[in-house]
Amino acid sequence: MDRPPLREGGVVKLWISALGEETFHEVDLPACCQRTAGSAEDSFACPSCGAVWQEPMATEPEECAFVERSGEERKGAA
Repeated sequence: MDRPPLREGGVVKLWISALGEETFHEVDLPACCQRTAGSAEDSFACPSCGAVWQEPMATEPEECAFVERSGEERKGAA
């Protein structure tokens, strides 16, 4: 899923099934789910088919071992 579809000047959200099995762009959701997704904040249950969707959790990139860090940045590291 490498395309960022647009909706009225903004990027369309990604939705992941509550079971974590499937991830879709909003425009690729089933038609019944798309109607509800447009007004949902961070999760929703489709009133038609019962599917439960949520936004994927934000992840931070892992620290790169090859990046040089100052001594102060290393404080508190295990």
